[in-house]
Amino acid sequence: MIGSSFVVRTADDDGTAVAATELWVAAVAARDGLPPSDAVRERARDKFGAERVALVVAETAPGSGPVGFALVTAPGTGGGADTGAAYLSLLAVHPAAQGHGLGRRLLAAAVSAAAHAGHHRTELHALDDNTAALALYRSAGFAPLGEAFPHALSGRPTRVWSAVSAQVR
Repeated sequence: MIGSSFVVRTADDDGTAVAATELWVAAVAARDGLPPSDAVRERARDKFGAERVALVVAETAPGSGPVGFALVTAPGTGGGADTGAAYLSLLAVHPAAQGHGLGRRLLAAAVSAAAHAGHHRTELHALDDNTAALALYRSAGFAPLGEAFPHALSGRPTRVWSAVSAQVR
């Protein structure tokens, strides 16, 4: 299923959102070493219900279903203060597709899509102990803002990260 060649594209259809939600649930379960969670699924569905700026998906071939995705929603949909920045709500890569630069490509495409929609800054929330994600965000020009706060589901320390579109590479 997984190779080093992926098609990265924007998506608009609800079927992609459903598949991406299930990918998110599986990725969170794998990351945390826990079984898939209905609470994670419901939270992802809520995020897909927010005003969307862009949904970027990665597939091994057009129409094959997502092996990764990034969901960008409107400013203020991240649960904090509306700073005017687009919000990277979800970013996931199937565990079997990791290690091929796909997360980086999805992140860059998501921030680019946000900039194209008029949002020149993008924010996201990241768990302080998610070292792989933090390394990706840092290398792409994101920087942490403010103090950590408890994640809504897990209570784990989480922080806002921000980048200006031109900085993301």
